Amino acid sequence: MQQVNSLRFVKTLVLTPTLLVSTALSANTVTLQMPSVTVYGKAEVQLAHTDKGIMRYTAEGTQLDMPFSRFGLRGEQVLNEHITAFFTYEVDVRGFDEANTQSPFSARNTFIGIKGNFGQLIAGRNDTRLKTSEGGVDLYNETSGDIAQILPGQDRLGDSLTYISPKFAGLELSATYVLGQDNERQAGKDGIALSLAYGDRALKSQPYYLTLTRAQSLNGLDATRLLAQYQLGGFTLGGLIQYSEQSEGERKGTGGYLSLQYAFDNWRPKVQLGRDNSTLRQTTAANHYTAGVDYLFSSQSKAYFYVTQLELTDTRDTSMALGLQYRF
Repeated sequence: MQQVNSLRFVKTLVLTPTLLVSTALSANTVTLQMPSVTVYGKAEVQLAHTDKGIMRYTAEGTQLDMPFSRFGLRGEQVLNEHITAFFTYEVDVRGFDEANTQSPFSARNTFIGIKGNFGQLIAGRNDTRLKTSEGGVDLYNETSGDIAQILPGQDRLGDSLTYISPKFAGLELSATYVLGQDNERQAGKDGIALSLAYGDRALKSQPYYLTLTRAQSLNGLDATRLLAQYQLGGFTLGGLIQYSEQSEGERKGTGGYLSLQYAFDNWRPKVQLGRDNSTLRQTTAANHYTAGVDYLFSSQSKAYFYVTQLELTDTRDTSMALGLQYRF
């Protein structure tokens, strides 16, 4: 009589940081590593009042908004000992008010890539290297105080390839290449941005961060940007200067921002001053002033208040906002 050997089955489930499924058949064990997936996002509500609604990201009067709230998934899969694949799918959530009930979502960064000792290679819709070269100088990012209010080049473009090199002696080289034929914002012309960074963007391992970036034919823009940021005690000082010109046109000029933040206990008072005369984002030369304060409940949540003013040659607009933000 043929003997039937018993089968032994073992299953292991680990949610963080990866999902592992192990099966054992007799004495042989096979381990399959599944992709790790992280859910993340930003939930924000803001009560804002704007005098005229001239500046971007605002409307005249008093508004209840959820500015740049988002939801996303990040994941990665180890392919072999040299290469790991990763992805990001992210959408802007806009369905807070009645006007956006029919189109509550819009695309943000959505890409797939591989990484290893060679660095990272990314394909899809992504922030250009000119945009990411702002570092942490923009203290009012994704509000009406954003540097994109007057400064061109803060773009997120599809049909793009991005390369980020490994760090060598504190230096990191990165590049964006946008295929113009498939991207209507490029008017059929390929675009490129090259950026050289030194230091630590988060100002943790090093108290400084510097970038030099050159963009050519990115969404109709040629630009050169220099940025420096330094942290001393509770103070963080940042400065950015940029020369901009139309890729095919006559408008051109210089712009920049200075920002200062002070950290004590849970409070973060901050001020930001900007000017640009290229007329690529506004109809005339523009000054932009913002002051406010954050109160941090934790590393993920904060309350804030700010006042921002946009000055054009023949008019000005002022907006103030009180908000609550939670990142997960």
